[in-house]
Amino acid sequence: MTTRPRAFAAALAAVALVGSLAACSDSSKPGTLADHEMNATPSAQVTAAPPANAKVINITVNGTTVTPGGGMTEVKAGQPIIFKIQADAKGEVHVHSSPATAIYFPAGASQASITINQPGIIVVEIENLGKPVTQLEVR
Repeated sequence: MTTRPRAFAAALAAVALVGSLAACSDSSKPGTLADHEMNATPSAQVTAAPPANAKVINITVNGTTVTPGGGMTEVKAGQPIIFKIQADAKGEVHVHSSPATAIYFPAGASQASITINQPGIIVVEIENLGKPVTQLEVR
């Protein structure tokens, strides 16, 4: 009789695993899973200037062309990083930090702010295009 409860428990665990994996997938958003997700704010709705100590990174997405297209950007740990995005279509800026951050942006002008507290090299890319933006050298 002990095999029936074990088989039932195994089947229940399998159903729970499949359900949790399905819950992680959201086909309405491009790109891959991230630990943290946020939406960029359309520029027309931004009411405050970036902090004086912020590192502003201007990103342009035009078709499959992304600028800047790589290279290093130095930032200090804890320094606000503002992504100002101008795009011809919606997409995702993916920050490969720990935790990873996905920033979903609309077509047009928008911006988003993040802070990275852990030193290291962090890759930033337009996830849906697989194109690099920059590598953040966090010190």
